[in-house]
Amino acid sequence: MMKRTFVGLVLLMLLSGVGQVYKLLRENEQPFAWRSGSLADIAKEVIAIPLQDSGKRQIKEAGSVRLVGDNLFLISDETLYRFTRKGEYICAITCPEEMRVAGYVVDPMQRQLIVFGNVNDIFYYTFEGELVRCKKLTSDLNNKRQLYAAAYHKGHVLTVEATLAEHDSILYRRELVEYDTAFQRIGAQEIQPLSLMRSDEPIGYLPPVVAIDSSTERPYAYTPSLQPHRLLRDTLFIWQKRQQLLSSLEQGEADCPLLPIRMGRRLWIASYPHFPDSNLGYTFCYDTFSGHYWQSEEGLEDDFYHTGKVRALEAMDPYGDCYCFTCLAEKMKQPLTEKSDLVLFLVTMRG
Repeated sequence: MMKRTFVGLVLLMLLSGVGQVYKLLRENEQPFAWRSGSLADIAKEVIAIPLQDSGKRQIKEAGSVRLVGDNLFLISDETLYRFTRKGEYICAITCPEEMRVAGYVVDPMQRQLIVFGNVNDIFYYTFEGELVRCKKLTSDLNNKRQLYAAAYHKGHVLTVEATLAEHDSILYRRELVEYDTAFQRIGAQEIQPLSLMRSDEPIGYLPPVVAIDSSTERPYAYTPSLQPHRLLRDTLFIWQKRQQLLSSLEQGEADCPLLPIRMGRRLWIASYPHFPDSNLGYTFCYDTFSGHYWQSEEGLEDDFYHTGKVRALEAMDPYGDCYCFTCLAEKMKQPLTEKSDLVLFLVTMRG
């Protein structure tokens, strides 16, 4: 009996040792690099939605896409539109002659759209496009505060706001501000770039947006890095420090961290549009499950609908699991049967 117990303990120690060795190897393993990649490498599903023309205006571009139930909302030419999830046109929420839409959030509980436009004006619309009310986003700093981005999360509106210096227009303080849906201020955190422990300049030169960590449901700020050659190093550093980062997010510490990567449930993605006259464009993706990563200046190849290189992936929600991109119908190699000028593609990432 004692002999069997001793043998069992030895086997347990050996297995534990093997486990520790594997852990060390895993932690020191270099990620496998793909300098180019395709959507099939990272996407579970891609759905093509041909957008029906509004009748008065052609839809040639789309941004700030949000899918809520059977409703698809987007901004085109500074106008907010509503479609069905099949791309059928329903209505224009806003009128371009009256306001230029800078951004919006969808409040699914109240079935209302909170629209930002005309500097500090906030407009409340029904899903049918009826204007319910409007108000000013007041500030204690007398028009020295600018709102850059907003997101809806758990019944509240989270915004990224910047305070301007008195002497010029240099931004010196950025905050993540929490409001209720009536835009009564609840609290704020100063946005500070996460220390990446390197000597050269940090991230944070592009306006941040609101992002949510899925595991803690706590917010952080994201901005694309202007140093794409540093993205792998920075991402691995954040991955290594993720438990400390998640703990600080969960505890709601004083500062809101600014990261150069969106942390999805499995895939961490950073994307910056590739413009013909710029060499800064890139798409970067790190698979936290396999340790593989992809980085391409021209974008990932669309091997679902063969539209070519996807110049940029735009996040559809703050959680980093659903993205989208668009393509003019005339440029598609495999035209869809539905008549449309613009096709919207919804990308669901691997989980």
